[in-house]
Amino acid sequence: MEAMPADLPFDLLSCSWPRPVRQMEGRWLSDPDWDAPPMPFQPVPTCRNIQDELCWTINWRDVFAAGLKFWSPRPSGEMRGFHVVFRLRMRSTGTLVFWDDDGCLIRRRSRLIHEDRSSHALSRSEIQVYAGDRLEIAQWQYKEEWIWAGRLAAAGGEPFQDGDSLLRYLGAVTHRLRHADGPPLKMYFAGDSPIRTVLSLYSIVLNGYTPSDVFIFGDYQWPPISRRIFETLLPFAHFARTAQVLERIEGCGGLQLVDLALRHWFVMKICVALLYPPYEFCFVDDDVLILRRMEEALAAFQSYNLVFAPDADYSADYLAIWESNGASKKVLPTGTINTGLYCLRHVREPCRLAAKIMRNPPKGTPGWQWEQGFMACHFADESVCVLPGSRYFYPYFDGLPGGLLNYDYALNPCDFVSIHFGGLAEKLSDTAAIMLAPEILGEHTP
Repeated sequence: MEAMPADLPFDLLSCSWPRPVRQMEGRWLSDPDWDAPPMPFQPVPTCRNIQDELCWTINWRDVFAAGLKFWSPRPSGEMRGFHVVFRLRMRSTGTLVFWDDDGCLIRRRSRLIHEDRSSHALSRSEIQVYAGDRLEIAQWQYKEEWIWAGRLAAAGGEPFQDGDSLLRYLGAVTHRLRHADGPPLKMYFAGDSPIRTVLSLYSIVLNGYTPSDVFIFGDYQWPPISRRIFETLLPFAHFARTAQVLERIEGCGGLQLVDLALRHWFVMKICVALLYPPYEFCFVDDDVLILRRMEEALAAFQSYNLVFAPDADYSADYLAIWESNGASKKVLPTGTINTGLYCLRHVREPCRLAAKIMRNPPKGTPGWQWEQGFMACHFADESVCVLPGSRYFYPYFDGLPGGLLNYDYALNPCDFVSIHFGGLAEKLSDTAAIMLAPEILGEHTP
């Protein structure tokens, strides 16, 4: 039997064989068969976003269609007019938020605490539960979809999204930072997913390499709650205050460049990378997770001035934007640069770089293309090393086995060093980051 995920908010104890019901005009009439015989196997819940809520989900149609082969792909496993009874044991106290279709009845200590006998689309309900509670859940299937999904929330129904669960890793991160083995780290982020950002940074330090210093940019964008989380969980970092950053940008490129940087995130990203010291560093976006030691990158950075994870080759697009600024090649050795993860060592005069930026301010070009194009064209003559895409991985092109929520980050069977979620419409939410942190960060404690 397949093992249950460690981060489930409940233990799935048993699941019955489907049993027929009496029904009429979209109503479940008969009593649940609470003592129905159990199946010798159990479904394994998987994570799924349901209307922006991350839930542990059982798709009964998938369960009951498993092992069947059809001449052509088709939905099956509907089990119309049947119900199942499954039993859960809650691991923690809180509010059990659950979604179901069609009807669902729940008992605790043989007492009915939730009753819904109507046929309907996937609908949300919640009940208060306590650690150790055993719940008996009977769910009816009328027709079409057949799903049950649940998550545990704090009192009042709000998900656990504070940073307390990551505090236990702070000691290990701080201890590791006393023994640097790589260049300073720069990160620039908007602060809209603060827990994911902290998880990304912690994964770099605990799994990838130990930077000699950590520089954080972007505080002018952070909501108050994000600021509090960063100040609590990143006390070791140097927060480059906006006033300091803008003063340096103005000194290099004048007020016009300051205005561009404040209006366009990708211009600010270039400025904090190239115009603000240090000028030998590793830059990592906050939608990158590091799962293994960055040995290839660190070794290559000893011999090359620019080391980067790969994207597609956009040489032609980049040259179309920046060739008037002196790029003369038709295929760039830097044409595959992805600035989500790169290491750079440069001695370029910041004011000259600022002047090059100002020669071609953004005019409708996609931000990522403008920024990566600048890097590709203006550092094409540096000594360059492209990291292997199979290990510094970009799901935008190659997918991700199991998806964002069900890849085995702890075992890491594909042997990824990094996973960059750039370009995806849905990235790891803060709720998902809290849930996956034990897998990604392991048992790192002081």
